[in-house]
Amino acid sequence: MRLLAVTLVMLAACGDGAAGDPDGADDDDAGAGDDADADDDADAHVASATLTPIFDDHRYVPGAMFGGWGPHLGHLVELGAGETRALHWIDDHCDQAVAGDCNVNVDRRLAVLRKDGAAWTAVRTVALPGTVQQNTATIADGATAWTFGIDSGARRVIECRHDATSACAAIPIDTGPMANYVGAAITPAGWRVVWWTNVVDGGGGSFSFLVDYGGGWNGPRTGAIAGYNDCAYAHVAFAPTGDGATFFCQVVSGLAPNWTFSTLVGAARLAIDAPVTWTNALAPPSGDTVMTTSDLWIDPSTGDAHLLARSTAGTSLYYHRPAGGAFGAVALSLPATFRARWLITPSTVALVSGPDAGNASVRTAARTATVAGQPLALVPRLDVTVAGGLIQAIYPTAPVYQRAAPVAQTAVVVTADRQFEAVALDLDW
Repeated sequence: MRLLAVTLVMLAACGDGAAGDPDGADDDDAGAGDDADADDDADAHVASATLTPIFDDHRYVPGAMFGGWGPHLGHLVELGAGETRALHWIDDHCDQAVAGDCNVNVDRRLAVLRKDGAAWTAVRTVALPGTVQQNTATIADGATAWTFGIDSGARRVIECRHDATSACAAIPIDTGPMANYVGAAITPAGWRVVWWTNVVDGGGGSFSFLVDYGGGWNGPRTGAIAGYNDCAYAHVAFAPTGDGATFFCQVVSGLAPNWTFSTLVGAARLAIDAPVTWTNALAPPSGDTVMTTSDLWIDPSTGDAHLLARSTAGTSLYYHRPAGGAFGAVALSLPATFRARWLITPSTVALVSGPDAGNASVRTAARTATVAGQPLALVPRLDVTVAGGLIQAIYPTAPVYQRAAPVAQTAVVVTADRQFEAVALDLDW
């Protein structure tokens, strides 16, 4: 594992952002100001960003698997409490310098790294048992993290536990045939949720999830997905009270290679033995269609849902749903923007996006300024020069990936020109 020690610190101002080198990455994964405004905030300071390469063994297979695959997966989590709390990057690992180590059909191992001050320290690598093919999902509670992947041959979910050491084993529950597109999250109550979709080319796929309330895994809770082939790249967010969960996934119809893409929003009760129910809940923008998922967050103070999607034309879209209501029209459009993710801290909601022209843009809204029943009043806060062309994936800390509220203002990015490299983007707004 090669750690990279270069750190770039830059000051950035609001604006349109500098143009980079456009990159046609594969697309098959397929208002009012707030107290962050420097004119209104007595504690305002010049916003800045620090970019620190973490390592250059991020899983990437030239010509077969691009480095931004699985942008819905959790990898960046905080472990520990108080003075021992530290940011960790738990990623799918392969060595580009070793012939055959990076294989699209075999995810061989995980790498666990820890942020110590301004640097990242390699903690260990962890061999994945069985034949995990696609990338993995990580969640955390306190000082423990868990990583999940699908062993497609054995039809099992592989669960790796990380604390003082790491150990992996199969969950003894059959996933069914053609299980794929794993995801994982943890609820505010500490319930762990893992999901996948069973793919049927031409239609008739399904979506399943497991729940562990603390005494072992329950499920699978399996249901149809309105006749679509699969329900992939799924995000989830949890109601502030009760056991309600909202899912958001990309669905596929048709036969390979002539697929078409859309999205569904799902509702589930985690405390009962019932599958997710799905609806076509998003009104498309004029002359366009909603193609794939980007992110989903439910504000625990209001119960409002804030959803990010990407259209067929390549526009990132923000939709808002008031508590107990339905998603309205597009609240914010970011044309020619390949990636967009929420970065949530106790004080701020940040929208981190990667325009097609390269670099990153950050818009923010103060948590204290959110209004129940209204979309977020996001304002441009900073533009960040990111070397490497188009940002193919943004992996933030997020409330659904760890039980303790994230405090790090950090996301990890992977770019088109350096798809084997994971770079930490530390933001100070």
